[in-house]
Amino acid sequence: MAALRGSRIVFVLAGEVFGGAERGALDLAEIVRDEGASVAVLALDDRPGRGRDVAASREIGWSSLPVSWTGGRVGKARSLLEVSRALRALRPDAIVANTNMPNVVCGLTWRVTGARTAVWRQCDVNGSTRFSAGLYRRGLHATPVVVAGAEHARTWLASGYGIDPARIEVIPSQVRLPSAREGRAAWRARLGVADGAFVACMLAHLHAGKDHATLLRAWRLVVSKLDGARPTLLVVGRDAGTAAASKALAFDLDLGDSVRFLGEVDDVAGALDASDAAVFCSRRELLPRGVTEPMVAALPVVATELPGTREALGSPEPWVLVPPDDPAALAASVLRLAGDAALRRRLGEENRAVARERERRSSPDRAWTRLLVRALESGRV
Repeated sequence: MAALRGSRIVFVLAGEVFGGAERGALDLAEIVRDEGASVAVLALDDRPGRGRDVAASREIGWSSLPVSWTGGRVGKARSLLEVSRALRALRPDAIVANTNMPNVVCGLTWRVTGARTAVWRQCDVNGSTRFSAGLYRRGLHATPVVVAGAEHARTWLASGYGIDPARIEVIPSQVRLPSAREGRAAWRARLGVADGAFVACMLAHLHAGKDHATLLRAWRLVVSKLDGARPTLLVVGRDAGTAAASKALAFDLDLGDSVRFLGEVDDVAGALDASDAAVFCSRRELLPRGVTEPMVAALPVVATELPGTREALGSPEPWVLVPPDDPAALAASVLRLAGDAALRRRLGEENRAVARERERRSSPDRAWTRLLVRALESGRV
């Protein structure tokens, strides 16, 4: 859109770590840059991660500000002042905050940065643990544009923080899955997995919000039932605090090389291509990329029953979504997929169709550019 040409849009991230929310932010930065805007990223932590390198590969400017959010009111006020100064130096016309902490910080500071507007981009369904509920609410209500990545997130914000749901625009993240760098055969050969063996994968960083423990206990049941078939589970994601505990549990369950902890993987599409199904086990979700990316790759998905997973999958067969903390139910659904290649193909194609229809219906590229144009013209949606 010509109205974005010449605008300066700054995307604010929690840090250099690179997960689904950060990938979505950089995808969005590319979209608005293609519409003629100038873009930059400010990360509110300088601990090393892949975000800076990914941004550099996309020719997106990146700066980091090491600020502390611990301590009392004086310390937090000082940090807010540092952020407002850093943002002012970037000369934004619009600020797009991503995830809870940047949302609150930018909501409280954007008016003194020289920006004409600011966007609160809700990427989860839990409040910030860095700030009180009152401060979270104040930052939310002070932000002129509020975007949620799923319908149930709009409901959560409205019911939990008293914001008018009509103020909240719902724009699901666009899922851009690049071509695999290595195909199925190459991936399996490198992993030492037979071509006919059943392979499942879970895409999720290892942290307390995910439930790798239930996944591993379920996988123990799967391996026991498929004795001799050598099934393999690929655990894809960086260590965000629970990798050691997950690996210790895998050892205690005697899972051996039936589980591969691959860490952060650049070639996500290749890992999906090497897999026969995706499993997603979690405690809370917005519209998880650990579900939507396998859907785009035409994989069947078994997941924890959550508002976000149900919204992602549309209207799945009842057994596809299983109760939280239920390894037996999860294992039963995985085994159902493992034993029926035709079922896997059918569900995979249905998932891809659902993902394509969501993309067609929501048109994230056009929705974001329209929203930013309106926000820059009026200071709000």
